[in-house]
Amino acid sequence: MKVAVVGAGIVGASAARFLAGRGHSVTIFEQFPVGHAKGSSHGRSRIVRKAYPDAFYTGLMAEAYPLWADLEAESGRPLLHEVGLLYAGHRDAPDIRSCADALAANEVPFEVLASDDLRERGIPYRLSPDEVAIWTPEAGYVRADWAVRSSLELAVRAGAAVRVEKVEVDHLRAGYDAFVVAAGSWVRQFAPLPVRVSVQTFAYLEGALHGPVWIEDGSDLCYGFPTESNGSGHKIGIHRPGPTIEADQENPTASDADLQVLAEASSRRFGFSGKVLEAHTCRYTNTQDEAFLFGRLGESGFFASACSGHGFKFGPWVGRCLADFVEGADRPENHARFLWTEDGPQ
Repeated sequence: MKVAVVGAGIVGASAARFLAGRGHSVTIFEQFPVGHAKGSSHGRSRIVRKAYPDAFYTGLMAEAYPLWADLEAESGRPLLHEVGLLYAGHRDAPDIRSCADALAANEVPFEVLASDDLRERGIPYRLSPDEVAIWTPEAGYVRADWAVRSSLELAVRAGAAVRVEKVEVDHLRAGYDAFVVAAGSWVRQFAPLPVRVSVQTFAYLEGALHGPVWIEDGSDLCYGFPTESNGSGHKIGIHRPGPTIEADQENPTASDADLQVLAEASSRRFGFSGKVLEAHTCRYTNTQDEAFLFGRLGESGFFASACSGHGFKFGPWVGRCLADFVEGADRPENHARFLWTEDGPQ
């Protein structure tokens, strides 16, 4: 089939990789130069994990998580750094309890660690006396920019073409047997989805850090990474939704208030100075409950809004779903939790 893919972030690139690898004639449309920083897939790192307070996503990771190793093997690049994850918070916090229950229900290996346990294992993460950390070894981070680039390169190697231009639905319907839309913040130009685009802050702070990735339960949901190879600082971000932004707006600079939150997290958890070395903003495109959205665009089109923040973790899986939709091996209607039609969520 002749298939168009709209969007060259992790979901679109993954869909193109699967479709081209299965022998379809694929054209990828990306409105900005490939590798741009206007969307949600750029940057050097993204957490991947099986630990979720919602058992549904923990279960879904049984399919999604191995696809990162597959991409790494196929690309020949070191993409997945399995350093483990700490999900930390008050021992009685609802999300801490739910996360442990979800891991147990899905038979994912984990331990609940206290401060003394972390010290014995040489993990440089500080907990207060009433806090615990859920440790999962099957977690870490993906080199995000390399993952997108590798997916696109594999698609092109299998015969796909990349065109840097905007495209309209009418052109897609007239010129292709099928098409998929993975347009991120611009998805509402193709379907009237109930998504909100927000500005998110992350930064690299002073202090070399070695160990796992981590998430701090709480209102800001701060998360962070160990120091990257050839780096000197450590990356921390804020997950709580930031200010709303329109898709075509430029990302603003990081606010002093958000940078202060990150500095305090670095000091609280690691004893570092909190000095900011690099400050950045990116964007999330989310539904109210952070659920993904799948659906149809007429008889020959499909869309996926994987939602930023935790959507990247499922990028290859969502891309594979889109490829399966095109081939008829799967249907959006088979994913009831994510299904969106013109009448709204189902």
